[in-house]
Amino acid sequence: MYRLIAIRCGCLVSVLLASCSKPAHDVAYYMQHEGERNAILEKCKANPDLISRDENCQAAGNAQFRSGSYTPSKPQKW
Repeated sequence: MYRLIAIRCGCLVSVLLASCSKPAHDVAYYMQHEGERNAILEKCKANPDLISRDENCQAAGNAQFRSGSYTPSKPQKW
């Protein structure tokens, strides 16, 4: 009995947590909303782990590159 209640509670918690995440926007959205794009990019720069995991970080970076406001870093002299 307790096992069944625990499984149901676990399922309920996982559904609630999954529904709390922010929606992922695409590249076209971030190309049109420069302010939000810059805010996401600042958040992603502060936490480098998000760059590879978060879809919003990837879309904002691609939009920044496609908009032409991307400035590449200086070439390294090895």
